[in-house]
Amino acid sequence: MQEGTVVIVNQRRGMFVVQIDEGDFAVFELLAGTDVAIGDRVAGDLEALGHEELRHVGQRRRFAAYGQSGPSSLVVCKRLVGD
Repeated sequence: MQEGTVVIVNQRRGMFVVQIDEGDFAVFELLAGTDVAIGDRVAGDLEALGHEELRHVGQRRRFAAYGQSGPSSLVVCKRLVGD
């Protein structure tokens, strides 16, 4: 299970970017379960495309998200979330 840190949140679009501990970035759409904020730690298959259950490390809660990008650069992720 990978872990990463939320580095960008677009509340209006319900999307966020995670910097995976290994160095890549990934975009997710928040589907249900909990809110995320910049600095939050999340865990799960952070390279997944499609529906994925992630875990909010600080809140110890699972939530549904949709992987939009797979491992990508920060520039690509910013473009996807509209930052």
